[in-house]
Amino acid sequence: MKTFRTLEQAKRDLQKLQEYVNLIENYQPQDFAQVVVFTYSLFGNIEKTAEYLNQNYLINGRSIEPKEISYFITSTPAKDDLLHKKIKTLYLKKTRANRRTSRNPFQYN
Repeated sequence: MKTFRTLEQAKRDLQKLQEYVNLIENYQPQDFAQVVVFTYSLFGNIEKTAEYLNQNYLINGRSIEPKEISYFITSTPAKDDLLHKKIKTLYLKKTRANRRTSRNPFQYN
């Protein structure tokens, strides 16, 4: 554990994690964008997701690039697509520092 958790906090964390696991395990992708989101939820890495998808899919006869994976993840999710909403939020949170520094290279923190 990274930080101290009270019993109640740990129970809430456990419940949230269980909901997340259930969401992934019960997800049924309907289109390619959902396949990308689902695969990213399994690997948690853009490059690994691209490698895996390139074994089974091609876009217009060419392999899928990591920036395309990122595009699918950050695209607007359907109203009822809870996994895509969650993955997009987590991805944007994970990449916040890189996006912040790339916007203004002269900004000092």
